[in-house]
Amino acid sequence: MSFASSRRRAQGVVRYSLLIPVALLAAAGGVVYWQIERGQESDQPAQAVVAASGPVLRAGIGTDELLQHARDAMAAQRLLAPAGNNAFELYLAVLKREPANRVAQDALREIFPFAAHAAEQTIDSGDDAEAQRQIDLLTRADPQNYTLTLLQAKLQAQRTAVAQQAAQQAQQANRREPLPPPPSVKAQPPVAAPPAAVVAAAPVPPPAAPVPAPAKPANTLTPAEQALAQLNVETTKVKAAPKTVVRARTPDPAPVVADANGTSAPVLTRRVEPAYPPDAKRSRRQGWVDVTFTVEPDGSVIGATVADANPKYVFDRAAVSAVSRWQFAPGTQDGKPVAAAMRQRIEFRL
Repeated sequence: MSFASSRRRAQGVVRYSLLIPVALLAAAGGVVYWQIERGQESDQPAQAVVAASGPVLRAGIGTDELLQHARDAMAAQRLLAPAGNNAFELYLAVLKREPANRVAQDALREIFPFAAHAAEQTIDSGDDAEAQRQIDLLTRADPQNYTLTLLQAKLQAQRTAVAQQAAQQAQQANRREPLPPPPSVKAQPPVAAPPAAVVAAAPVPPPAAPVPAPAKPANTLTPAEQALAQLNVETTKVKAAPKTVVRARTPDPAPVVADANGTSAPVLTRRVEPAYPPDAKRSRRQGWVDVTFTVEPDGSVIGATVADANPKYVFDRAAVSAVSRWQFAPGTQDGKPVAAAMRQRIEFRL
């Protein structure tokens, strides 16, 4: 082999060896560029989700991507918050596009009780605006759900309590402020006391002996108060019968007891027994509900609401519906029928 041919072969080897690093660098640059572009594309859906169902949804986010983000929010326990990036809003956005989407419908139905509990915790924390936003979000999913009525009533009661507390604090602050002296008051010169010989001291009568208070009997309740206490303590137990019909023990109505002043407490005359919820009966669930209400002068019941329950949102509707149809012999004051506030516990037992 000649020297010239060996030299050309060496130059070719060097040329190819230089092309290999250049090709590797180009491939690495392509991979980096592709990863950067992919990261930007993945950031755009996330920004669209944070912006909620606004104009970003029209930018091209697909239904499958919304469902995936909704599943991620459920896994992270973001049911109702933060605003714009929670499972409820994302599933509602899917239903806005596809009203018949079964995946979104089933998911909203399953997580509704847990979301309602989260909204109640927000109410307990005192965040009024956030609680109202979450209740409105639940309303969009199921406007006819009775739980929404209970949550809205609890939020309204909290608002009323806060307003009353603020008014009391303002009144206390006004009492603590010292009143400025009237501008027309002028200091008067001191008046000299008369001579001691002229002033005659009047005899001071001895203090009267204190009259001991009459001993209070052990039982100071009037017959009307005793009847009211008995009614407030009484508990209605709802038991599931072997058949489909659910019955409960109904005590005989007690007569209206009036004291000497014509004052008496309301006495139950007609009781409507609560119906045991079918779902709770199938799952063998038991519990109780405390219901507060007002007995009108005509003996009817108004304003029946749930004061407390265990478990929550299971027996509430049955208890309130039954108590609202009860009839009382109205309470009296000075012999005239008057309205009276009452509280009753309804127990559901199998």
